[in-house]
Order: sequence, then structure tokens, then C-alpha cells
Amino acid sequence: MAAVMWIEVVSRDGHVHARERIAAGEARIGRAFDNDVVIDDPHVAPHHLRVYRGEDGELVAEDLGSLNGLYAEHGDERVPRMSLAREPGLRIGRTVLRIHDAAHPVAAEKPLAPPRAHVRWALILAGSLLALTLLLSWLELTTEPSASRLVLPLLAVAVAVVMWGSLWALLSRIFSGQAHFAAMMRIAITGAIALTLWQQLCEWLSFGLAWRDVTDLQGLGGWALLVAVSYAHLKAIGPKHMGAAMGLVVALVATGAGLQYIGKSESRKTFGQRATLGELKPPAMRLVPLATSEDFFRGAAQVKQHVDEARTREPPGAGLIDLE
Repeated sequence: MAAVMWIEVVSRDGHVHARERIAAGEARIGRAFDNDVVIDDPHVAPHHLRVYRGEDGELVAEDLGSLNGLYAEHGDERVPRMSLAREPGLRIGRTVLRIHDAAHPVAAEKPLAPPRAHVRWALILAGSLLALTLLLSWLELTTEPSASRLVLPLLAVAVAVVMWGSLWALLSRIFSGQAHFAAMMRIAITGAIALTLWQQLCEWLSFGLAWRDVTDLQGLGGWALLVAVSYAHLKAIGPKHMGAAMGLVVALVATGAGLQYIGKSESRKTFGQRATLGELKPPAMRLVPLATSEDFFRGAAQVKQHVDEARTREPPGAGLIDLE
């Protein structure tokens, strides 16, 4: 009995659309119905491809003189024939095929995460996120507690997380055929918790160290968390071109971060470094000593002197305009 080969037709999302078992030493592929594998692609010739075993026993694909030719799966150069020993993927027309023999190794099975586990963890994380948001809202109160001051932040966080997770679930449904809603919500909630904790850490450092530039660090960390969360979503979807998809995400996030910091830099050139108080924290969290009154008034005097000098200085270009 001849060695068995398997011919797989790959869909555009990278999944196997059809798989044919060929128990013969040779297989022919094309649109005509007398082929061993019939391809429904108008760019494929009636008799496009022949697959056979070479002298070394390895599978070889050979173009049968078609108009659109034979290419490696990720190649741009047309070839008359190609060995399938190392790279089983090839492209004819707009169809991607992968051809294996029975000895082709397969990866080990992936651990199964039951949907209930994702739901359980998503509920636990959601409760933690709402509790954290409620605690922070209560700590930031400077007036008498009210339902609106405490409930509205919870609703805002819940709506934002649900919309983000639903968007990725929709993309997963489009590209992989399954929504994985519970898994996407679990990733989204985890990212929201990490972002909240990072923002609080930066605020505490800003207050404790009297370091106003920590807001730049906060922004960079937020963009980095966005990239990490997007990577986790893409990993759950499992796109065919993971590297290209992640590269696009990084490029978009880097563009957004660059535009934000360019705008901030231009604002500083126009208005200078704005002094922001931030949110008040307990005095015990102050890590650097407070300035003395003498230091404060000395700094105020220097600022006054600088302003007085600027007021009396003749502006550039003065006297160049003829008023007659």
C-alpha cells in the first residue's frame, strides 16, 4: 500500500477548511472534477498542481504549467516545483494548501480551560475591580458621601470594561469563529485592575516625592499596559499572523503615545511647566521633607525678580515697525 498523504485547504483566518486523505503515491489538484482534490478558486487552473514523492521519499509539489503559478505559502517568487519536507505550505491562485505525510509531527495538545473557569475568574476579578473603585471613590471624597458620587464611578468603569471586552469578543468571533466572551472579559478586567493600581502608585509617588514629572511615567505605563492587554486578547484569539497583528497594535499605540507627548511638549513650550497639586494624600505618605517657610519666600522672591526683569525688558523686534 502506498504511503498516505494529507492535503489541507487553509481558510483566510488560518484554520483548516478541508482535509483530504490521499492513499496514493501521487495527487493532482485543480478546479477540474477529475482531480484528486478539487479547489473552488477561479484563479486555480483546471489541472494546476501535481504532488508526488521524490527519490528521497519526500513530498514534492510541481506546477503543471498553470497561468498563475506555484508559490511558497509566504513567498513572492514563482517556482516550477518545491519540496514540502521543511515547509508544507504552498499557494496556488488565492488558495493556501498544506500537504503532509502520515509521519508529520504535530504539536502537543493545549491545556483546556473550561468556559466556567473563565466565568468564575471573571466574576471574582469584576468584584475586586468594583470594590477597588468604590474604595478609591470613598477615599477621594471631600464632602458628605452621596450615592451619585460613589455609584457613578462604578457605572463608568463597568461600561468601559464591558465595551472593551465585547469589542474583542466580536473580533474573536469574526476571525476565529468563536467569541470567547468570558475569556475576553477576564482579560479586560485584569487590565483595568492593573491600570487602576498603576495610576494609584504613580499618584502616591507624585505626592510622596513631590515629583511632578511622574505624570509622564504614568502615561508611559498606561500605554505599555494597553499593549500587554491587546497582546493577551490576540493570544486568546490566536490569529494566523500573530506577529503582524501585534506589530499593528504596537504601531497604533506608539502613534497615540507619540501624539500625546508631542502635544504635551508643545503645550510646555507655549505655557511652560504647569504646577499641578494632584490629589491630597495622608501626610504620613510624604517621603521627602516639606520646604520651610524661608525656602518658600526665597523662591517667591526669585520668581518676582524674574517677572520684574521680564516686564522691563524690551521685546525682540521692538522699534522695527514704522507707525507713520
